[in-house]
Amino acid sequence: MTGYYASLEIRLALDNARELIEAELTESENYKDLMDLFTAAFKAALRDPEVEFEAVVLDAYGAKYGPREVRTWWNGWK
Repeated sequence: MTGYYASLEIRLALDNARELIEAELTESENYKDLMDLFTAAFKAALRDPEVEFEAVVLDAYGAKYGPREVRTWWNGWK
């Protein structure tokens, strides 16, 4: 192992890990949404390490939901 992974390998590993967790642990729509958003953020950060939250939300949800609304989905989580 060289310690270097191609972007495609990282994306595949991320998608596989996500599918594993979804299949075994997630019953909650909130957790699925959070995993969707994290996955989108991770992939965006591979392209641009300085990506902004707003850009991630736009990429993940288009015009359907804005950053302000998305932030409210997890308010109060501890």
